[in-house]
Amino acid sequence: MMESEDRTLAEDLACPVEIDPGVDRSTPEDWTWRIVGSSLPNKANFHLTHSDVSRVMVDVLRPSDSPPDGQFKLSKDIPIIVMDTVDKYWAAESRTQLPLNGLRVAVEGETVAEAKRALAADMAAQLRLLMLLASSRKQLAPELQENLRYYLAIMNTDSGASPGQG
Repeated sequence: MMESEDRTLAEDLACPVEIDPGVDRSTPEDWTWRIVGSSLPNKANFHLTHSDVSRVMVDVLRPSDSPPDGQFKLSKDIPIIVMDTVDKYWAAESRTQLPLNGLRVAVEGETVAEAKRALAADMAAQLRLLMLLASSRKQLAPELQENLRYYLAIMNTDSGASPGQG
């Protein structure tokens, strides 16, 4: 027999919560921030691992997905993965086609197009950061050098020139 549909949120087994009437705080009293690792992409990591993913789609990030006001634009199509977590869409690079080193985090959007635009903007920001680091240090770590080469191979400046050119 099905349970009553008018049960309170605190009684819902699918989404158990502890409700304290009259208490206005979001952090539990026994919480310590040492539990949270600053190296983890907490928001995306938590959201993706605690959501019911209904669809995972293979899509393509195109030059037209680059933000119109961005300094760097995609120069070719890149295969990506788009995850639908019911309330958000999350876009991420396909590691088989763009094997970037380090921890990469999917970016979110309300629509697939918004998530793709956010991913293109994130990739442009990563390229800009790597270029700044490369110009300020003697030598980047090998993994960062490899990431910089990948980004330079797929992105151009707004004028169409490769960012590494003069």
